[in-house]
Amino acid sequence: MDKPVVCVDLDGVLNAFDGWKGAEVFHDPRPGAREFLQALNGLGYHVIVFTCRWGPHVEEWLARHGLSEYVAAVTDKKPAAHVYVDDRAICFQGDFTRTLEQISGFKAHWET
Repeated sequence: MDKPVVCVDLDGVLNAFDGWKGAEVFHDPRPGAREFLQALNGLGYHVIVFTCRWGPHVEEWLARHGLSEYVAAVTDKKPAAHVYVDDRAICFQGDFTRTLEQISGFKAHWET
């Protein structure tokens, strides 16, 4: 691949997720999502949406909201990437004790 990959989560990052409502419920795009994806593309990144959801449904959602052109692929697997953008991630900084503390007190931004 000639461009660095950025993996972006769907629920809680690209959309205005506020909790699981069922497989058929897709929240609207989060304000700024289009501009974020455009900027990533403009910076030369290859954007992959990663999600636990079924790929064809995510592809429909992207198309319905005019975001498909900024996304190279959709997957439920963790591909090799330069960076991952996820609302449920903790960045490991080399300290297991600190990481355990972060896990114990973790809340996604939409849960606070």
